[in-house]
Amino acid sequence: MKVLKKRPVKKIQREIFSTLMILVSFMTVLIAVFSIWVNLNSERKSLDENLKNIAQAVSQSNIVQTELENSDSPVADITCDYLDTMKQSMSNIDVISLIDKDNLRNYHTNKELINTHYNGTVPDFDTFGYSAYVESSTGPSGSQRRAYAPVYDKDGNYTGFVIAVMLNRNINRIVFNTIFIHIVCTMGVIIFAIILSSILSKRIKENLLGYEPDTFSAMFSIRENILESLEEGIIAVDKDENIIYMNKSAESMMNGSSNIVTDMSLKTTLETGEKSFHIPLHFIKGSDIIADKIPVMENDNIEGALCILRDRTELTRIAEDLSGVRFLVESMRANNHDFTNKLHVILGLIQMGNTQEASEYITNLTSIQQSFIHRIMKNIDDPTICALLIGKYSRSAELNVQFSIEKESCLHRNNISLPSGDLVTIIGNLIENSLDSLNSTSKQPKQLSIGIFTQPHAMIINVDDTGTGIPDEIKDDIFRNGFSTKGDGRGTGLYIVNELIKKYNGTISVESEKDMGTSFTITLTD
Repeated sequence: MKVLKKRPVKKIQREIFSTLMILVSFMTVLIAVFSIWVNLNSERKSLDENLKNIAQAVSQSNIVQTELENSDSPVADITCDYLDTMKQSMSNIDVISLIDKDNLRNYHTNKELINTHYNGTVPDFDTFGYSAYVESSTGPSGSQRRAYAPVYDKDGNYTGFVIAVMLNRNINRIVFNTIFIHIVCTMGVIIFAIILSSILSKRIKENLLGYEPDTFSAMFSIRENILESLEEGIIAVDKDENIIYMNKSAESMMNGSSNIVTDMSLKTTLETGEKSFHIPLHFIKGSDIIADKIPVMENDNIEGALCILRDRTELTRIAEDLSGVRFLVESMRANNHDFTNKLHVILGLIQMGNTQEASEYITNLTSIQQSFIHRIMKNIDDPTICALLIGKYSRSAELNVQFSIEKESCLHRNNISLPSGDLVTIIGNLIENSLDSLNSTSKQPKQLSIGIFTQPHAMIINVDDTGTGIPDEIKDDIFRNGFSTKGDGRGTGLYIVNELIKKYNGTISVESEKDMGTSFTITLTD
């Protein structure tokens, strides 16, 4: 039954989104408030400066000066037209008023107030150095910001003053527009931040593979503990050959190695991206190691490499136990069949009354078998190979084949570190191939001989038989996968042998003569 995984709660996504929103909103509002304050102050100063400049420009006009010098006369039309035109050309000026020294309005934007008495604030030019200044006040048009500018005649005598007014309601409209623009910009920034925060939080969530940080951390801790508890050594390097992870088993196996990456030849894996398995590492100080080297790929690019180390001593022991049991069972099966035949011979001799011959027959059989087993146990320092040879000896006896081991045969495990399982495959297939050849002929004698010789990091295996031989026309095909003269479903034994020999940089040679026999010679190195 398929178990549906519970979808992870998007806690981290909400936290990232809310945190970014609070931060962005706070900073945006803070910046907006500061910007509004700066802009309003700048705008107010600009408005005051504009009012003052306009008042000064009017006060220094020859038309205005002439008008106030002749204040006793009615207001000239040219003066009214001049000031009306100036007022209309300036959208940010609401009122212009011209007042003589007797506080009589010679001109006012509101024509009804012309020639009326000015009862507002009288400017104190003495305080401001006889120059224009700006202040807030209240006039016939309401609360306002006004600028005062003195008017002097050609002789420098004070003849009156000019008032330039901007109403507070218009100033407030400018302030509102400024604040509104800032609010709109602030909202735009916040909306943009919402979109970016949503995208960023979603991307972070995807990068975390949909897990929350605490779950991700727990998974990492669990996997770390799993990797540390493995008996296999795990070493990971990046594409620059820097070690980024090594568990305790790897540290123990690599004890004393000064340059781990070089010792393991990971540079080749990083350059080619090719996987390699069961690579023996003789030069590492410490354990006897075999290694698997696997490139780490991302988007078809090599980002690093992983090396899995195994203690060959332990693997060899396990393989020996498994293979040894299998071949001992095969040996027992063959011995049972062979001994059954021999028991029939002994029974017949006893029934015939030839007890002396039966006794000699039993003694002879026991002596031959014990001698063979003793030679194997003495010269072959590998329990798995011993079990194989004993099993094949019994199998040969069952097929009436004389099985022998060359006198100088000797296998020392200190000389060669090839896996027992691979040696069993090679030797077993060669012997089985010879037994098939011998079993297919009636020619006598049927003899099968094997020789195993070792020296440091090298091994020679000879398998000779007196079988049917191999025809010259098929010698080049015998190592091809699926090729066989024995029917369908066969033809893999010698192919496997040849592949293993290539794996260990070995060689195999075949000498054969039809109806005379075949000799296989194999050299292996580790």
